[in-house]
Amino acid sequence: MKKFFLTVAICVVAAASVNAQVVKGAEAQTLRGPYETNRLFDNVFIGAAGGVNLYMGEYDQKMDFSKRLAPAVQGYIGKWITPSVGIRLGYYGIEAKGYANVINGYTIPEANGLGLPLTQKFHQNYVRGDLMWNISNAIGGYRADRFWDIAPYLGAGVMWNKATKKDALGNYAKNTELAVTAGIYNMFRIAKALDVTLDVNLSVVNQRYDGQVGGHRREGMASAALGLAYQFKNREFSRAHAPVDVTPYNNKIKDLNKLLNDANELNKKLQADLDAEKAKDKGEKVIIKDGETKVVPSPFAVYFPLGKSTLTPAQKNSIKYFVETAMASNKDRTFEIVGAADSATGSAKTNEKLGQARLDAVLGIIKSCGGNYKIADKNLGGTDEFSKTDKTLNRVVVIR
Repeated sequence: MKKFFLTVAICVVAAASVNAQVVKGAEAQTLRGPYETNRLFDNVFIGAAGGVNLYMGEYDQKMDFSKRLAPAVQGYIGKWITPSVGIRLGYYGIEAKGYANVINGYTIPEANGLGLPLTQKFHQNYVRGDLMWNISNAIGGYRADRFWDIAPYLGAGVMWNKATKKDALGNYAKNTELAVTAGIYNMFRIAKALDVTLDVNLSVVNQRYDGQVGGHRREGMASAALGLAYQFKNREFSRAHAPVDVTPYNNKIKDLNKLLNDANELNKKLQADLDAEKAKDKGEKVIIKDGETKVVPSPFAVYFPLGKSTLTPAQKNSIKYFVETAMASNKDRTFEIVGAADSATGSAKTNEKLGQARLDAVLGIIKSCGGNYKIADKNLGGTDEFSKTDKTLNRVVVIR
């Protein structure tokens, strides 16, 4: 067991060194946390593998190493919660072999007479949950295209067996014990959604597991398996951005609305004076109802926090005011309403949905104000049209 753990430690150090060198040459492709929280079924993987088991009981060292190797299979499903931390649940079996110096339900005395040592052979089963730590991403930063990722893990579960042959009473010997495991899960990326895996581990169980007691209180089983793992969509992580404080923008909008209101009042007066002068030149009589004049509207913007499409009460009031002033006095004009998201964050599909949700939120307020307005709506999805330097200004709905 000491040799096994020493080998594990050497592999961990070597992997960390290799990954650090790879990342250094491709810094532009490396993302460092924090990362956006993924959904329940994002970053899920499923895998299967085949290999060998090596049981290590009190008397097994007297058996030739090659004869102790037994076939093993594993099947599992897991999820990466972050690029560095994951969980996994799996089944691990098929057989285990060894020697015994006492006759018990697992021995096969007819294989070598009634002399000692006696050959053991039993069906092996293990259901286990693992907590995994991807040190490649933890040390070198997350990279979706890294060829080799290495993840040490700790696990615990239930291990049970069944003898391959009946004992003298015609029964199959059985035993069930709790077990713990430490191992290394290697992932070699051969396609965007597919990894070749190499899983090496050591499980520790009570010494009575193989039907023989005495000597060490614990026995072990080493396993190595080579297989494939499939990564379901969505299979990548995005870097999280700090929430944007929109208070300054709301205050600015409030100030602009006040200026707009003052300008509208002045415009009404000037327009009334202008219409009166024009009427005098044409000899016509002009009646201005309640001093009503048209307002030439300026573009109007509503900004949103990262990943959000809901409107604050202040934003709703600002939109209503714009509708009741600028749009209400220009009913013959077609207003273009454009929804957008920041192209620097999120996938194209997510940004498309986010831009439409923001657009629908603003359209909902406009419709709630009543009135028959001419509207042309447009969803840009992820874009940098409004600002190439300050990406927060692209999380917006513009009325123009």
